[in-house]
Amino acid sequence: MSAFAGLSFGIPWLLAGLAVLPAIWWLLRVTPPAPRRVVFPPFRLLLGLNAPQETPARTPFWLLLLRIVAAGIVIVAFAEPTIGRVAKSLGRGPLIIFVDNDWAAAGQWRNRDAAISEALADAASAGRAVAIVPTAAASPPLVSLLDAGEAEREARALEAQSYEPNRMRAAEAIAHAHFAARPDIVWLSDDLDHGDAARIARILSATGDLKIFADAPEISPVALIAERNDARGFVVDAMRAGEDGTRDLTVEAEGAHGEGLAAAPLHFAPGASEASAHVTLPMEVRNETRRIAVDGMDSAGAVRLLGTNSRRLSVGLVSASNLENQQPLLSGLFYLRRALAPYADVHEGTISGEIARNDSVLVLADVGNVAGADHDRVTSFLANGGVLVRFAGGRMTTNVDDLVPVKLRVGGRYLGGALAWSEPQHLAPFPDASPFRGLAIPAEVTVSRQVLAEPSVELGERTWARLADGTPLVTAAPRDKGWIVLFHVTASPAWSSLPLSGLYVDMLRRVLDLANGARPSDLGTDASAVYPPLESIDGFGHAQKPSPEALPIHGSEIGKIVASAQHPAGLYGSEGADVAVNAATPNTRLVPIGEAGVDVVAYSGVGAMALKSPLLAFALILLLIDALISLWLRGHLSGLRRRRPLMHTAALAFCVLFVAHGGARADDAFDMKAALDTRLAYVVTGLSDIDAMSKAGLYGLGLRLKARTSYEPQEPMGVDIARDDLSFFPLLYWPMDPREGDLSPQAVGKLVDYMKNGGTILFDTRDLTLGAGRGADSPGEQTLRRLTAKLDLPPLQPIPSAHVLTKAFYLLQDFPGRWDGGRVWVEALPPPDPDAGPEPARGGDGVSPVIIGSNDWAAAWAVDSSGRPLVDVTPGGEMQREMAVRFGINVVMYALTGNYKTDQVHVPALLERLGH
Repeated sequence: MSAFAGLSFGIPWLLAGLAVLPAIWWLLRVTPPAPRRVVFPPFRLLLGLNAPQETPARTPFWLLLLRIVAAGIVIVAFAEPTIGRVAKSLGRGPLIIFVDNDWAAAGQWRNRDAAISEALADAASAGRAVAIVPTAAASPPLVSLLDAGEAEREARALEAQSYEPNRMRAAEAIAHAHFAARPDIVWLSDDLDHGDAARIARILSATGDLKIFADAPEISPVALIAERNDARGFVVDAMRAGEDGTRDLTVEAEGAHGEGLAAAPLHFAPGASEASAHVTLPMEVRNETRRIAVDGMDSAGAVRLLGTNSRRLSVGLVSASNLENQQPLLSGLFYLRRALAPYADVHEGTISGEIARNDSVLVLADVGNVAGADHDRVTSFLANGGVLVRFAGGRMTTNVDDLVPVKLRVGGRYLGGALAWSEPQHLAPFPDASPFRGLAIPAEVTVSRQVLAEPSVELGERTWARLADGTPLVTAAPRDKGWIVLFHVTASPAWSSLPLSGLYVDMLRRVLDLANGARPSDLGTDASAVYPPLESIDGFGHAQKPSPEALPIHGSEIGKIVASAQHPAGLYGSEGADVAVNAATPNTRLVPIGEAGVDVVAYSGVGAMALKSPLLAFALILLLIDALISLWLRGHLSGLRRRRPLMHTAALAFCVLFVAHGGARADDAFDMKAALDTRLAYVVTGLSDIDAMSKAGLYGLGLRLKARTSYEPQEPMGVDIARDDLSFFPLLYWPMDPREGDLSPQAVGKLVDYMKNGGTILFDTRDLTLGAGRGADSPGEQTLRRLTAKLDLPPLQPIPSAHVLTKAFYLLQDFPGRWDGGRVWVEALPPPDPDAGPEPARGGDGVSPVIIGSNDWAAAWAVDSSGRPLVDVTPGGEMQREMAVRFGINVVMYALTGNYKTDQVHVPALLERLGH
């Protein structure tokens, strides 16, 4: 019965036609079939004459039944049956559609939309008034009865919102409304309880006849409730409604333009409502991630927006002390590393080395005087927006440079000194304008020594933390686009117990946020700080402009605010210094609606489906079968019996010829397409995302080749190694992915022949696209070793500076792609011939059969149909993309022209011999 629970009819009175089926049966029963004709040949009296069969006086029962079934199907079809329609109510009162339109309902919104459409169609046919009452609305809903046409317009304007519903407010509005008759109420739920389902059901049942709809458990809502930025990528925590069975999804990190950066599986085990996924990304790309979403699920709850404070920073630590090697527990770097490692990528080195690494924050521990070239580097670092954090020490008490926020006194203040304290000093409450405002100060934190600041007018506003006697503990000042922050104590416990407390970690975290573009007053959750709406998302998780009703949030609400009509999910603040408000939070709980005192009916899952066309088609098939049977009974098909072997043979031959011809045409079309033009080609991996990126990359490279060279490649082609002829293509681009299957022996043989006959394969291991690092253990290089284990590859070497690839069209020494820094390998050059000049000659056409790299070149070349780049490149931006394109052009020229560039070194000698 459940299969027909959603069955309804648009013209139900036509079903009365089924009553005439017995009359049709009787007519067919009493009407005999036409007599069978037997042809009597006058000349061939015996040849081919079959034994006559008696013609039945009545139509066989099974044929009658076939015709009656066909007639019944036709009648039912013209009654316009529909499956999946909300069942009609038997009442005569108004129809109230109580619909949850929050983010949890957005994931299966098509079910709600179909249910609303079918309910309105039923109401229109019955002439009933309708009221649509959404539960997620900015203001209390008005329960106004409309005709079906007006209700349909209102339904089209109904949208899913990015916050949780207020069911109680909507239910009370229905309860307080006055109806002439008891209404029918259809509750289109979001499948969740929200802690109020039973109470809402009681209120609605007291008002009218209630029916509740919900989705099946296997498509119930899923929410991303939190993310953590660790050393290798994002750890994403997810929750689902219910615990039944397994559920496998995919979580994807996306950039600012919606481009996919990386993905990871999300697996819910049986009996578990929570799961985690680890999206592996290098730090440069991780900081370009703007959102994390569940693939294929349109719901704001399945999206995690990332503000600038979610970015993981690179921090460089520099110390002038040698205690790091002698006594690590006395070294300031030990405590800094332990405090910062969970929240940033920490490196130790020299000032020049850390600035060259493009660190966002530079921490100097007991470095008194930054001089010479290092001073210029730090000044430039600050001018570009860097944050310099300094800790005092013995060197800073005697000699200090100008890279400090306030002027310092020579010497220091400590127990037993000239400016002695009688006892260690405690910390005073943080000022209101301090970024440390709101942090709890442990009573056990004391300071026994400090570097003093000279009194000045600006000292007060530059002081972020004080001791109980009013002397500064932390001072800071802006410098160009960056910040200088000075802790007037050491980074180790030598002068203070601060490094031994949790307050030390919290203070450093707030200082790190300065590198994300935040203002100091914002870091302390200052109530006066205001974050206006920057970008909102709707209930489906799609970005949109903030509505005029959206209000700004205050600094004190950061991390506490819950998405609502006044503060919808989205980004707040300014470009480059924004915070995220997400639809789901760590406090979100997804509980299935379960028992609410009223039976819960499942949505149809696919919306209403009209059955008229398929029923008529089925009836037509039955009538064709009836016609064939009638011809057979009348003897018109008897002649086919003698010709049956011939017909079977002809049919088989036709099928064989058709298949062979079709296959030949397919192969011929591929060969003809490849032979008529010299095309760029990529290896088809069978992975749709990888193949699409390869095609887009070669398409973009082809556009640049057309614009800059005389070569005008046509649309790139995908090549199946095992099936297609490789000899048409001088160059194959082959990206590595761990999901690729092993090569068959036939494919290995074809690749060996291809390389021996002059073809070149550009292997791209895409190390940083597939993982967080490079090297032999990266997924791309492991895949390369697995796939090429049986290939006869030549000895390889990194590209020499004088290699033809460095000058085939452009003069290059670096070969970046989407990433930079990876080495590129080619066939090892033979030893140079001293008589041939400085550059070695190559055998054959001088082209290496393999080029191996890891920089993901296709992603850097890839463009859409309008010529816009599809993927951001890191870290060099558009200049790096230009260099990647130049490398691609060099590779194509190298594959097409061989060693002609190498031969140019002999031109002077040739001209001399010719007498010119």
